[in-house]
Amino acid sequence: LDNGLTKEISTYFARHSFATGLIREGKSIAFVQEALGHASSKTTQNYMAGFLNTERKETAEALYLNLFS
Repeated sequence: LDNGLTKEISTYFARHSFATGLIREGKSIAFVQEALGHASSKTTQNYMAGFLNTERKETAEALYLNLFS
């Protein structure tokens, strides 16, 4: 099967993609932490390190609107 990928997909890549998808959907750090089985939220927060500040701002605004509207 030729899927056009040039690198092998590792379990690390799959877990990171899963976490990124959840975070972009607005799931909480606690939810992602539990889904990945992390003992510490600091480990989970490392998954957010690659997000651009604008994405973080948009996510925070969306969460704020959902909480207070």
